[in-house]
Amino acid sequence: MKRLARALSRPSAQRGPKSLVLFNNKGGVGKTTLTFNLAHMFARLGRRVALLDFDPQCNLSALALPDHSLEAIWDDAKPGRTVASCVEKVRIGKGELAEPAGCELADDLYLLPGDLRLSRFESRLARDWPQIMAEDNELALHAVTAFDRLAVSFANQVGAELLLFDVGPSLGALNRAVLLASDAIVVPLAPDLFSLRGLQNVGEVLHEWREEWDTARVKNLQSAARRREPPPLLPQRWMQPLGYVVQQHLTIADEPVRAYQRWLKQIPASFAEDVLQRSAPASSSVQDDPHCLGFLRHFASLVPLAQAAHKPLFELAHADGVVGSQYQTVARATKAFEQLAEAILVKLDALGVVTAKE
Repeated sequence: MKRLARALSRPSAQRGPKSLVLFNNKGGVGKTTLTFNLAHMFARLGRRVALLDFDPQCNLSALALPDHSLEAIWDDAKPGRTVASCVEKVRIGKGELAEPAGCELADDLYLLPGDLRLSRFESRLARDWPQIMAEDNELALHAVTAFDRLAVSFANQVGAELLLFDVGPSLGALNRAVLLASDAIVVPLAPDLFSLRGLQNVGEVLHEWREEWDTARVKNLQSAARRREPPPLLPQRWMQPLGYVVQQHLTIADEPVRAYQRWLKQIPASFAEDVLQRSAPASSSVQDDPHCLGFLRHFASLVPLAQAAHKPLFELAHADGVVGSQYQTVARATKAFEQLAEAILVKLDALGVVTAKE
């Protein structure tokens, strides 16, 4: 399993490391747990992954590392041990990024931990966003693009070909800067009213942020050309929604309970119209929707064990407290995350690929 699907894991052509974020405006959909497990599965499938915790609540870092390790990292005065310390000089407008010094979680998997102090960067990013359209905007652009530069620096340091970000559920300036550094977005969903409402918010802000950034890029490039100056190095990420993942649904005889059926039926149309801004598909079935990347069952019995062991669900064993029928649940989790990771990688690798017809 360690090097399964090598053909899938090594695309023939890439323009550097691609970046992926799992994002939904609705909290409580298991986004961080999903990110952590997918990061481990991507590594098992042969990708070298750089994982960055951009959520000031640090749930991913707490899931990945025991408290004593995280405490030692936070107490280390050396810059670069966390996302927040890497961008601190940029935040105060007095320097460049500190060189990231992450930690190895597993073979081919590296983490740059989060820090509650990252929340202090939010006000700076919010203040600088309107300034990126101005003529004299070097400091504003420097701050707004800091996460992209940090992610690429960390990927280059560890030799990663895939960047994976964890973020909170907010629609604030912090997450906007992270999404500007993202090539692809996967939306985790629960089959409920609040997730559908979150889809509407995600769709609106994605298009708004992308359009504003594209306008700013063009204006800055044109301004540099008029002044006969070298063009500024501004990231051009796709911010492309790859699809959605339905998870945390209870089942009866392998079918979602009746109370959730009404919400499941609305997901394909909502994703197409709200996120992709396309016509709703003819089929109303999530199972037939090409934008549905997969279903994940409710692995409730394994989650506490995984949190205590700081392991993905599919690596739990007897030493971690797995007993009886839980071994079957571990096997199901392995298969589910393997299929989901493969589905995401196929779409991620297709980003930016120009076909003969094009």
